[in-house]
Amino acid sequence: MAQVQDEPDQTLVSGLGQLVSLGNVLLEKAKQEAEESLESFVPNKITTLFGLITAGATLYKSLGVTKKTEAEAIWQKSYHHAAVKEQVDELLQLETNWDSFLDGVDAGLRTVDGQPAGKTTDRLSPDNTFTDARSGKSVTLGQFLDQGQKLLLVLIRHFG
Repeated sequence: MAQVQDEPDQTLVSGLGQLVSLGNVLLEKAKQEAEESLESFVPNKITTLFGLITAGATLYKSLGVTKKTEAEAIWQKSYHHAAVKEQVDELLQLETNWDSFLDGVDAGLRTVDGQPAGKTTDRLSPDNTFTDARSGKSVTLGQFLDQGQKLLLVLIRHFG
């Protein structure tokens, strides 16, 4: 039987609802972890964001899209339905809440003069020092480059 024109796509409503619910749970967990120790949150607990990335990917897969703009196009077509409008509005609020939380983390990690704690650089060289996420040891970029392997450097700042 064909879907009635006046009913929203339940895959869309359900997928958005699951993303919002999980996103809120992960945000509360991240807030608790950051409250315990902001200094250990970033290097050790930021993996909480991976759950949010996975939830977003699950939504995209259920909608048959690969980009946020494609997902937005789908829910814009159904935005006139109260259930879709409610879930989209909750998702937008969740994005705002995550942005606010991450801005607070950034602010909490800044020094008295307003500059980021730790070193910053305008360019990378083989002498730049990093922390190996697997071992916790201090390494230089050159040590990775000299291994003859392809290097993927991942910097995560925002999902949304």
